[in-house]
Order: sequence, then C-alpha cells, then structure tokens
Amino acid sequence: MRFLAHPTLFPALFVFLVVSRPGLGAPEEDTHEREIRALIEAQIERHGPGVAVLVSRKGVPLHLAGYGLADVKSETPITPDSLFDLASVSKHMTGVAILTLVEQGKLDLDKPVGNYLAQFKVPVKGRAVTVNDLLHHVSGLADYTSDDWDGSDEEFAALTNEAHLKWISGTKPRRAPGLKYEYNNSEYAVLASIVEKISGQSFAQYAHDHLFAPAGMTQTFILDGAAKLPANTVKGYAPNSKGKLKRSTSPTVITGDGSVYTSVRELSRWDKALRDHSLISRRSQDLAWSNGRYDNGNPIKDDDGDGYGFGWTIEKKRHLVSHSGSWNGTATYLVLDLENAWTVAVLSNDEKTDVSDLAEQILALFRARD
Repeated sequence: MRFLAHPTLFPALFVFLVVSRPGLGAPEEDTHEREIRALIEAQIERHGPGVAVLVSRKGVPLHLAGYGLADVKSETPITPDSLFDLASVSKHMTGVAILTLVEQGKLDLDKPVGNYLAQFKVPVKGRAVTVNDLLHHVSGLADYTSDDWDGSDEEFAALTNEAHLKWISGTKPRRAPGLKYEYNNSEYAVLASIVEKISGQSFAQYAHDHLFAPAGMTQTFILDGAAKLPANTVKGYAPNSKGKLKRSTSPTVITGDGSVYTSVRELSRWDKALRDHSLISRRSQDLAWSNGRYDNGNPIKDDDGDGYGFGWTIEKKRHLVSHSGSWNGTATYLVLDLENAWTVAVLSNDEKTDVSDLAEQILALFRARD
C-alpha cells in the first residue's frame, strides 16, 4: 500500500456532512473532522480520487464525509452518497442472506451443498462439502479468481452464477473439506447460487427484498448484469508503474462474493440494522461474528492468527470483526468493535489506498476518548 506525503489538499476538494444526533435539536459539529482530515491528507493525492468515511456507535452515525474526487476529469467531489463497489466487504451480506434462510427453516448449515444444488458435483474425497464449509473458507474447492480459472478474460467478465456452478463442478478440489482455511471467492458465489435456488429469486433481488429494503437502504444494489451504474457511482482509479493516475475498472456480473454497490450513508443504515438485529436474530448475528472450526475441533486460523466467521475476519485479540475489499478501481474496509459498539468504514476509488490503515487510525481516535 502506498503512503503519499503531499501538501494540504485544497478545501474545495473536501465534502463534510454535519450529522444530526438523536435527542439534539440542531446539528452538532463533528469534533473529529480536523483529525480525520489530517490522516486522509497524508495518503491521498491533490486533485485525485479519495475516500468516503463512516463512523458510528451503537448504530448511530457520528461522522459521514467524503474527501477527494469521485470523478477526476469532471472534478466531481466524493460525498456521503457516492456509490462504491464494496468488493469483498460484500461477503458478510451474503452471510446474512444465508442466515435469513436458516431462520426461515429452509436451510441447514451442516447439510451438504449438493442437498440444495443438484448441479454441484465436485468430486470431493472424504465427506461432502457443507454450507458451513463455504462460509468459513474451508471447503478445499477451486477458486475462479485464482490460477484455477482456465477461461478467457471475456468469459471471466461475463461469468454468471449459473455458469460458475457449471465451471466449478468440472474442477478438481484442492483438498478435502474441513482441513485448512484458504480464502476463496468461489465459495461465496456458490452461496449466492444456494440462495437463488431456495428462494426462486435472483440473488440481487433476494438481497434487495430481504436485506437492503428492510434496512432502509434505497440506493444499494448488486451489479449482476440487470442493473446499470447510477450517475453517483464513483469512477475507479489506480496509479500506473510511473505513478501516473489511470482509470481502473473490471465489472463482473457474478454475485455473492462481491459486486454490492453502496454509500457510507447507506452503510450507516446497514450497521444499525445489524446492531438492532432487525434483519436476523441476535443469536444468528452472534454466530456470524464467531470463528469457525476445522474438523479436528481446532479454531480456524489464517496466516495472521485471526479466525473467520460468516464473511468476517475474527480478529484474535481486540474484540474486532472486519473485512477488506479490493478490486480494480476500489479499496474498501469495514471494522466493528463489538465490545464498545464502534463501526468504521472507509471506501476508496483508488485501488491502492491503504483503507485498512486509515480505518484503524480513525477507530483509534474515537476509542481514545471513551
């Protein structure tokens, strides 16, 4: 990740939204604005792409702001309503969709994937791959976003969930399930296919009806080929090898592992829905925020010693759950402090921005004043 040392950004490039707080008549100025701005100025370029930031506590937004440009050519600023591709931060939303089906009595997490998808016919040795294996990245399956993919770039861009299911059923697994954690985008694409099969709806439509609309997220959508990008969607960028900024984009139509488009204002509503347990029960949400286990009973550990829940990295020491997202033209990070009820999201339209570092620093600012 790059850290850029630049002069103070022109004030005109920054958009700051004052948020009304419950119980107060007049809007209250964000006391952390100056400190947050200083952190961001140390990373993003003058006249370049930037970030949108959310800080909330107990589901109440305390800071909603945009910094930098959504479109460099037109000099359109980023605002709290600018739409970003969440990339893999989308995965925990797929986890919530799965849990709604569990609560409806239509899905058992411990059942084989083949019980729900007759087309899933990967020749796995040992026991069958379960829904839980997919959620925790321990399935041992091939990954379409890795060297396992043997198709063309054009086929990749046009890959649907149905075509992905056919592709993965023609692959050999890397290993038997339940033995090793290995991050895998194909698993969450298969989860979306399970949602579609059980619900009879497209994953995008199911997410709208059962997740986004109930949470009050009127602008959030999943790009699956049926929707077009609205005008308030940011343009994606990346620096080339010479440090010059260039457009960066690689839209796909596969769902479940990414492709949710939303804003920090919409994310504040999503955060409230999670905190209030209005989408899934407290028990289900606690399960989503809990680490999984291997078949031998040991907890999941990645290379950093962290675990993995339902689309969440379960950080080992600090009562934090988080997830990052990275794709052409986007970098995203969402972190929740479960003990102190803080939430921080940082979304960037520069794929090289160190959004996780920014989010951690912003979280530290607010936690220091508890």
